Amino acid sequence: MDVANNSAWKLMVWTSTPTHHQSGFFAALRGRGIDLVVHYFGRVNLQRQLHGWADPTELPAGEHYVSPSLDALQRCSDWRERIHIIPGYGTSFLLRLASTLSRQRVPWLHWSEPSRVLPRYVLTYPMKRFYATLVNHRALGALAIGDRARRDFIRWGIRADKIRFLPYSIPAPPTDAASPSARDDELSATRAIRFAFVGALCQRKGVDILLQAFKRVRENSPSAALELVGYDEANGRYARLSQELGITGAVRFTGSIPAARISSVFERCDVFVLPSRFDGWGVVLNEAAALGKAIISTEPTGAAHHLLTPGVNGYRVPAGNAAALAQAMLRYCRHPELVAAHGEQSRAIFGEFTPERNVSRLREAVDSLLSANPLPSNLHSRVMKRAE
Repeated sequence: MDVANNSAWKLMVWTSTPTHHQSGFFAALRGRGIDLVVHYFGRVNLQRQLHGWADPTELPAGEHYVSPSLDALQRCSDWRERIHIIPGYGTSFLLRLASTLSRQRVPWLHWSEPSRVLPRYVLTYPMKRFYATLVNHRALGALAIGDRARRDFIRWGIRADKIRFLPYSIPAPPTDAASPSARDDELSATRAIRFAFVGALCQRKGVDILLQAFKRVRENSPSAALELVGYDEANGRYARLSQELGITGAVRFTGSIPAARISSVFERCDVFVLPSRFDGWGVVLNEAAALGKAIISTEPTGAAHHLLTPGVNGYRVPAGNAAALAQAMLRYCRHPELVAAHGEQSRAIFGEFTPERNVSRLREAVDSLLSANPLPSNLHSRVMKRAE
């Protein structure tokens, strides 16, 4: 399959809901002349809407809401001529879909984040092993959203030679000219360093650890400030914790804001902090890097192993370690010149995570997987058939 010939490449993506994170990638695929169909087997739920996600009623051409059933295949008349991308085995529908495509000898790829290691991980391990066997013997391969996902796939039993890297990618968010930027004034030792967090206010995101770390920061740098942006899933627990820690006057709880306005948060901060106990990827790091921010994150955050180079554009610390997080934050308070230097490096790193770069990655992945696992001649001719 010569993927340089985009007009001959027909792709079908199955995913749960529309997201502002994926829309740029889909637009870039279409922009390269790839014949793309996207099937959403769900809507943006209320919880995500509370976090600022939009639930679009109108979708771009080629994108559809469908029922989570095999009948959805018939919504696309040429589904047998497409390469399908499936986001895992998490529902019986997806397992039936992967099995059906395999029986019909239609090429498909798995694409997902790593699983979180919880009791359910152990309980579902037999299913992971079954799915890994299906990928190894019937799929073109598996697309890993990050190195942590790759290692997780191997634990399932997916062969390393079947795995390729395809992260989340976003276009650079538009900047808000009305918002003050950290670069509008020259940082000095006397100017307050402004830290920001964006995400759900919950235990998994490590908000409690961030507040504990910030208390240590304030003890050493009394002018530092922290803003937390996101829907409060803990019913005010973190506001109460900030009071208990005596840092209320330096912490701002902004609440949830629409995703389209996220750049305004980054524009008014110096350093972005994502202290998650676990994040399969963490697209907010893409946004921080795109807007030229120094970054601090944790080891179990997938994107922190790709968008963050320790000592170059930020620092990576162990999850759940308030002391280590505080030390990383204090480096910027004590050496404010690092803010601009690390921010510029973040912007440069982001260049490898644009939707356009991801289109090239996907093309290279499919090309190499097809070279290693050639399709039967009759199937190859179907997949290669030019879009009318």
